[in-house]
Amino acid sequence: MIRGLRVASLVFATALAWCGLAPLAGVDDAWAQDTASAVVPTLSPPGAASAASGVRPAVLSVRIGDHGSKTRFVLEMTAAADFRIFALENPHRMVVDFAAGDWRATSARQPVGLITGHRYGRQQGGALRVVLDLAGPADIVDSFYLPAAGATPYRFVLDLVPTTPPGSTGRSGSASVAPAALSVPLPPRRPAPAVERRIVAIDPGHGGIDPGAIGASGLREKELTLDIARRVKARLEATGRYTVVLTREGDEFLRLPERVRRARASGADLLLSLHADSIGNPTFRGASVYTLSDVASDRQAEMLAQRENRADALAGIALDPVDDVTASILIDLAQRHTQNESNGVAQKVVEALADATPLIGTPHRYAGFAVLKAPDVPSVLVELGYLSNRREETQLRSAAHRAGLAAALAEAIDAYFDWRDPQRRS
Repeated sequence: MIRGLRVASLVFATALAWCGLAPLAGVDDAWAQDTASAVVPTLSPPGAASAASGVRPAVLSVRIGDHGSKTRFVLEMTAAADFRIFALENPHRMVVDFAAGDWRATSARQPVGLITGHRYGRQQGGALRVVLDLAGPADIVDSFYLPAAGATPYRFVLDLVPTTPPGSTGRSGSASVAPAALSVPLPPRRPAPAVERRIVAIDPGHGGIDPGAIGASGLREKELTLDIARRVKARLEATGRYTVVLTREGDEFLRLPERVRRARASGADLLLSLHADSIGNPTFRGASVYTLSDVASDRQAEMLAQRENRADALAGIALDPVDDVTASILIDLAQRHTQNESNGVAQKVVEALADATPLIGTPHRYAGFAVLKAPDVPSVLVELGYLSNRREETQLRSAAHRAGLAAALAEAIDAYFDWRDPQRRS
C-alpha cells in the first residue's frame, strides 16, 4: 500500500472518476473529509468472470480468518465481478468497489485479525461497495478470485498484513508522495532479513517415462504437478522469506529415494510432494493430504501408497529391500516430534485448501509413501484431485484453479512456519 500520501479533494474526485463511481451515501460519507488518505486502485485479476455471463454477482456469505501473519477476507459470490481496491486513513479502512453486485449475506460483526468490522452499500449503476474497518494501517498481499467448484461458489479473496507507518520527518503538514504511475498495491515491505530464510523442497510427482495418472481427456499428472510446483515456488520466493528447491525442474524420471535425497541435500525445512490420483470410480473427487504412517488410515490410502511406490520400478529398478539407511529413516520418523511436525503441516494445508477446492471426506490421511521417508524433514504429500473425474480434471486444466491451489499451498506453508516460529509474525 502507498503510505503517508496526503491528497486534496481534487485527487479524491479524480480517483473516483477513474473508478467510475460516486461516494457511497449512507455507508461512508465521512471518507471524503479525511485529511490523509491513500488511494490504491487495483484492477481485477486476469481471467475474472463478469456479469456478462448472465448471472448477476451477489455476495452470499462472508468469512474472515486470522492466519497469524495475515488476515484473509473472503466473499462467496454467485459470479465474479470486476473490482477495484483503495485504502483510506483517519480512520484506516480498505474499500472494495465491485462493478456490479447485490448483498445477500449476513454480516459477521466480531473483530477478526486486522478487520474490526465491515459495511456495504449499493452504488450508482448497480455497483457494490464494501468497506472494511481496520485496526491499523494494512498492506494488500493479494486479491484474487477462486473459481466455483461443485457446490462451492466463486470466492473473492483479499489478504491483508499489518504495516507500520513511515517515521515522522519532523515537518508537520508535509508528506512523501509516491510515484503517481503506481496503480497496483505494492508488495508488503518486510524488514531487512533478520530471520533466516526457510528452505522448502517441492516434489512434483512422476516425470519422464512415468506420466502418473492420466485424465479422462488426457491431462497427465506429471505435467500438472510440475506446473503447480512452479507456481507455489514463485509465490513463496516473492515473499522474500523462502528459498525453494524443486526436486525436478523438467520432465525427468526420478526414483523415490532420489527425490528424498535431493530434498535432504538442499537442507530443506519442509518437503511438499504434489500428486493427482485416478481411480475406477469416476464420480469420486476432492483433494487430500497424507502424512507418513506404517499403518494406512484406510484401504484406499494403502492402495494409493502402493501405486505411487510401484512407479519407482518403471526404469527397471525395483525398490531395494530395507537396508541400514531405510531402517534408520523408519526409526527416526517414528519419533513423536517428527510426526507432530508433519501433522502440523498437514493441518495447515487442509485448512488452506478448504477455501480453494473441494476436499474428500477426512482429508488428512496416513499411508506409507516412500517419498515421505526423509529422516529429518517434515513431509506431506498432497493429492490435488482426481483426474478420473471429468469435472475435476477440467478444473485442474484451468489456470485460475491452479493459481488458487498454488495460493492455498503457499498460504499453508507460511502458516506452518508462523506456527512453528511465532517470531516470524512480527
